[in-house]
Amino acid sequence: MEIDWINLLQVLGGVLLGGGGAIGWKAAKRKGMVEATESKWDAEDKRLRTLLDAEVRLTERMSEMNATIDKHIDRNRELSDRLYTSETELNRVNAQLLAVTEERDAERAEKEHYRLWHCRHSECTGRQPPNERLKGRTYEEPLDLRRLISMRRKEE
Repeated sequence: MEIDWINLLQVLGGVLLGGGGAIGWKAAKRKGMVEATESKWDAEDKRLRTLLDAEVRLTERMSEMNATIDKHIDRNRELSDRLYTSETELNRVNAQLLAVTEERDAERAEKEHYRLWHCRHSECTGRQPPNERLKGRTYEEPLDLRRLISMRRKEE
């Protein structure tokens, strides 16, 4: 068998030259893909940095807002405490007012009782004055209204 050196050289030359072009084309394709991937990574890296910066700014803003909210909560607590103190004092004053009002009403009732039974004439025998509303009635001591009021307060 005789080797056809010319054909062999042509085949080898075609493979080497053509294959080298194919190899170069594949390398260029890979290089383009790598550059495209790098540009994607750069874009993602830039996007990630932007998001991290935004996260830092938002975290600082949230901290400021939380501090403001804490101040408002403290102010609300202070106002609630003051309101509770005021309400307690108001209840105490109302209780005193109620006691004084009940005492005044008892004194008025006692005054009215004595006014009805008061006699300025010498003919008031048996403490029966000539008062039309009291005709036929006999004098009775008034109830001790103050004592009744104090007993009612103790029951409450």
